[in-house]
Amino acid sequence: MRMSPAISLGASAALGLAATYVAWQMTKSEPEADPVVTEISLPVENEINVVVASAEIIRGEAVTLDNVTVERWPESKAPYGYFEHGLEIGSNEYAQRLALTSFQPGDPILDSRLSPLGTRASLAGRLEPGYRAYTVRMDDVRGVAGFVLPGDKVDVLFTQDKGRNARKVNLVSEVLLQDVEVLAVDSNDDPLSEQPKLFARATLAVNVEDAKKLSVASGLGDLSLALRGAREPDQQKVGAPAAKVAVARTAPRRVTRRVVARKPANKQIKVMLGTEESEVKVPTAAEKKASAPTKLIPAS
Repeated sequence: MRMSPAISLGASAALGLAATYVAWQMTKSEPEADPVVTEISLPVENEINVVVASAEIIRGEAVTLDNVTVERWPESKAPYGYFEHGLEIGSNEYAQRLALTSFQPGDPILDSRLSPLGTRASLAGRLEPGYRAYTVRMDDVRGVAGFVLPGDKVDVLFTQDKGRNARKVNLVSEVLLQDVEVLAVDSNDDPLSEQPKLFARATLAVNVEDAKKLSVASGLGDLSLALRGAREPDQQKVGAPAAKVAVARTAPRRVTRRVVARKPANKQIKVMLGTEESEVKVPTAAEKKASAPTKLIPAS
């Protein structure tokens, strides 16, 4: 039986619609959910003015408004002793503050790195009120092999021999001073120096009482330095007891000396009688005593 073209066309259209519907169902996806927005509020740090060097400032040069500028820094990054305005430095046409250390462009200008108003850029300008510069003698061992640099912190050790017995050495070591700033080693007082070297003298920043202790201790025993770590808190003190070391002393060697009495030489005198010359022997005191007559004491 032959199907009419109309029926055949309708069946084809129905099958096409069915296939399209199935394909649409297979490719259909779930609707996307609305995105969740999370708001994060970051704290805004307060910024302050910090005076920095606008050009290189060498040591001993005056710090004025001509070689500094003002930058905005986070408050947490501001170093201790900074200035907020160039006028706070204090330099004027009559007296100026000099740089105790060199400044590179962008370095903050700090009060501790400037000399007092109207004074020279010397070691005295780095001393805080109430402190004195005291120099002690060192060697390559007691000076931490030369690795101590200006600006480092050290502990001062005192070693003394308290042995009362001549045959025994009783060495006692104790921490005399702690957390002491080194101002200079020999003639180097630049706190920015980075090249260690052996030195014979170390200049320390101490108060008057500590200077007295160093003066007395240097005459009674040996002083040595112990370098403190840069990350160690300044308040941390070492409370270890004094270390005692007893060492047997070698007995001194006795040397016997033989003393031989020297026999006095006889003296001779030349006597001239006219043209005749003669020599007269002068007896010594021992010969006179031997030839002296014996005094007899009568018996009673």
